[in-house]
Amino acid sequence: SPGFATGSDNIAAMAGAAAAQKLHRLSIEGVEFVRQTIKDLDIKAAKPRPGIIGVLRHDGGAELKGHAERLARDFDYPLEYLERDQVRAVLQSERYYQGLRDANAFHMHPLNYLRSVADEIERLGGRIHEATSAVEARLDGPQKTIRTANGEVRARQAVFATGGYTGRLLGQLRRAMLPIATYVMLTEEAPELIASAIATTDGIGDSRRAGDYYRVVEDGRRLLWGGRITTRAASPAALARELRREMVGTYPQLAALKTELAWSGLMAYARHLMPQIGQLQPGVWYLTAFGGHGINTTAMAGKVVAEAILGQSDRYRLFERFGLTWA
Repeated sequence: SPGFATGSDNIAAMAGAAAAQKLHRLSIEGVEFVRQTIKDLDIKAAKPRPGIIGVLRHDGGAELKGHAERLARDFDYPLEYLERDQVRAVLQSERYYQGLRDANAFHMHPLNYLRSVADEIERLGGRIHEATSAVEARLDGPQKTIRTANGEVRARQAVFATGGYTGRLLGQLRRAMLPIATYVMLTEEAPELIASAIATTDGIGDSRRAGDYYRVVEDGRRLLWGGRITTRAASPAALARELRREMVGTYPQLAALKTELAWSGLMAYARHLMPQIGQLQPGVWYLTAFGGHGINTTAMAGKVVAEAILGQSDRYRLFERFGLTWA
């Protein structure tokens, strides 16, 4: 879905109203880029499903309506406002109040998407070296050299596209982000039990800070549930207990639903909660800090940096106000 990890008011305060509008349009473009890539490459395994609902855990319909009206007015981007009864008709939980449904947004299997994109890169002649850590970067001069344990790559342009696992190769990037662990679990197969609580194929996210996000998968047979954040990754058993507590607290009717798999991953956050996209020095680019809103913003970031390298645009400069601030 469009947007960033921080709100539009914060973006406008830091970059100005005009830049905030351009940035939001870029985030919409990022969504469409991913959707078009799935279509162009015929990535059936990504299994895109339309619809994402954002729900409130407090009674705040007027504020939510105002947000929807601003998006429709400023960006011609319609959202469907849902009253409490409409929300609870599809989400059988007393925790939820009003919601907004984005019919243009979608959810998918991101790893299958990534694998297909990698296949296309290789088909076009690109090389992908997995499990090959860069141990040294020599970036002064017109030719950049990235050295690994067993070889090196030389090029006129070097792009550092990183996230929560950013290492010490470039200290400036490492210092500019905070790795945050998030957690996900997958339940056992129990389609009838799951349907008694969640009667929609839309992706769901709630309004709590570090809120829950979940969706039914495998044609309704399982529930994929994510949430919680910590500054250090917990053990799989501990995180499964925490996520189950959230799930059952939201849907008591799912108390008998067993967890089959749980895992964690690190996201990168900047202090300003915006992606960090720009040029460190001539020929050296960075794209990082996509925590909280990665699918649309990573696609958009790659696109604007590619445009800059090819001399097609300087749209990456919209992110200059959101630089490599020490985290």
